[in-house]
Amino acid sequence: MMVAIFYWQVIYLPVQAEISSFNAQTKQIETAEKEIKNLQARYGSLEKLAEVTEERLAQMHEYLPAEMNSEKFAAQLYGAAEDKKILINSVQFGEVSEKNSVQRQTVKIQLEADYISLLNFIREILDGERLASFENFSVARVDESNILNCELEFVIFSADF
Repeated sequence: MMVAIFYWQVIYLPVQAEISSFNAQTKQIETAEKEIKNLQARYGSLEKLAEVTEERLAQMHEYLPAEMNSEKFAAQLYGAAEDKKILINSVQFGEVSEKNSVQRQTVKIQLEADYISLLNFIREILDGERLASFENFSVARVDESNILNCELEFVIFSADF
């Protein structure tokens, strides 16, 4: 009986753990091989993949500014607001965070505008020269007029290539 327990704990369980680890590594290798075959089928060769990747990085570099330049985005906000006859009450820039060489910064805006002006303002910011994402908003009527009290949240991006 003692021999069976010794065999189970010292030999059988460690061997089973090693076999499980080997099977997991084999699956990882098979998955990697499939991904490489898919990439080769899609691009013809890994050199072509490298070219495509470089082209995409170049496009990102053109689209994302190298610096956050919050002041320029603030000027874009105030310019768009002036064009649309919108009253900006406050603009708050959050902390800059970074992930995978792409920096992001939250911008919170409080403003007063009518519905059509608000939509045109948002459209102008999103279609502007700066990559911006419209993240969040809240809208409330100020009074019986058609003026809305709005809180908008955008995220602006820059790249550190």
